[in-house]
Order: sequence, then C-alpha cells, then structure tokens
Amino acid sequence: MRRKTQTFLPSPGRDISPDDERALMEQLGYVPPNVCCVSARSGGENGDGDHSTTTVVDTSIGGAGRPIAIKSYPLLVQLHDYIVDANVLDDTDDDDLAHRIPFPTLYWLSCPHVSRAISELERGGYVRIFQRRLEDDDSGLLGAGWWACHGAYADERWDALSARDREWLLREDALLGGGGGGEDHKRRRSMMEMIRTSGVAGTDHNSWGGTRSGGGGGGGGGTASVPSVKCLHSHYAHYRSQLSRCNAGDDNDDDENVVLNMVGKWTHELLLECFPEILL
Repeated sequence: MRRKTQTFLPSPGRDISPDDERALMEQLGYVPPNVCCVSARSGGENGDGDHSTTTVVDTSIGGAGRPIAIKSYPLLVQLHDYIVDANVLDDTDDDDLAHRIPFPTLYWLSCPHVSRAISELERGGYVRIFQRRLEDDDSGLLGAGWWACHGAYADERWDALSARDREWLLREDALLGGGGGGEDHKRRRSMMEMIRTSGVAGTDHNSWGGTRSGGGGGGGGGTASVPSVKCLHSHYAHYRSQLSRCNAGDDNDDDENVVLNMVGKWTHELLLECFPEILL
C-alpha cells in the first residue's frame, strides 16, 4: 500500500540557498523541513593541508566550506492530509488544519565525516570522561557555566519561535484547561515545557541547584549537580554554531556574555588532535 506524502510547512525565516539544499541532500539524504539556516561551515579551524575526503561540497559564497551544522526550527508543522493549500493557515487558527510536533534540537550536526569521528570518540568513553571532568571541578565554575550554557540554549530556542507559534503554545485555554482542555491541554503544555526548559540534548536546566550524594566523582556528597553530557554530537553542533556566530560579529549577540559550550569545545580539541584529516 502506497503511503501518502507528508506535507510540512517550511520554517519561518528560512534562509537556505539552492546550493545549501544540495549539500544537505548529499550529507543527510534529504533536506529537513524545519531547517532555518546553515549555522556552521568548515574551514579555518585546522589550517591548511590535504583534506580531499571532506571537501566534497563547498556551498558558501566566500569559500568558507561545506555545512557542519544547521539551525532547526523548534516545531515541525505538518498539514493534515485533507489540506491542499498551506496558505489557509495564514487566515485561521483552527488546530484541526495542522499537527505540531516539538523539535527541541536547535543545532543539528549535518556533516557525516564529523559525525562518524564523534561517534568514535563516544565509543572511546569520552562522554563519561567529560562528565567526570565537570563533576570533579571543586571550584564549581565549570558546573555553573555548564548550567548557564543549557539555560541560554533553551532561551534561544524559545526566542526562535514565531510570535504565532509562541501564542499557540501559551494560549490560555491550553494552559488553564479551559475550552480545549483534556488531552490537548496536556499535550500542548508538555510541548511548551520541552521547548522552553530543555537544554542541549534534552537536559532540564530548571533543575539547577540540586545535589548528588556520594559516588560518581567529586569527592563525596553534597557537591552541586551538573547536567548529563549525553550526546557529543549535539554539543559540538551547538559549540560550532556559537563560534561561527561570534566570529561573524553578529550585532544581535553580546559576545562577551556568550557562554560557549565547553563540552563542544573539548570535543573540537579532540577532533583536531585525533582526526587531522578532517577539515573542520
């Protein structure tokens, strides 16, 4: 039986060139419908040399290189089968027209060369090594910075939503149980909390301030808890996107107050050391 084609609306403010689309198609096998832009590209991170294995696609105007990471819109908006004109959503708030799916991964690693290398690092135990590095910092500075990084990620994701989608998530009848109530109320509130409070790789940054007792490094009980590292791919995509934004001198960012993703930075240093053949 042939499946019906799913129709997703493009992300608001989408800024992807035809060359970028071709590059993502080559890297991922498809173009994510909620892609906003290429947030990091290869080039300039590990000097000159023979990088023939990774210079397959250069989609930048100024020769900056292939996509390393993309920025994704926090919601996938899928039209129901019976909607044939996407423009109908411009004129109505009828929830029956579309199905919204939360997509909390704001920055997504797209380059398969880098992805495979990071998978090797994960198999080598570096998720746990980085976790212990955070937990064993007696000064508490790493832990505080780590939580701040997750909080900033969640704030950036919430700010990335269109005014229309924020209003939909915050709609009074959804949060208070009036009107729609029931299962719709629970689903929408769960989506809002996921988008608004989860940090990198799904960490709940609102739980800051807890303690862990005994074990796991850190020299005993009562030390401040730190979020689990979980996924180096997510942290590296975040770090490289932060770095690209800072290097571009975006006037909308206060670079001095940006808390760079330290796990992404440590991952980057390992990639430079262990995989010099990959153009980063």
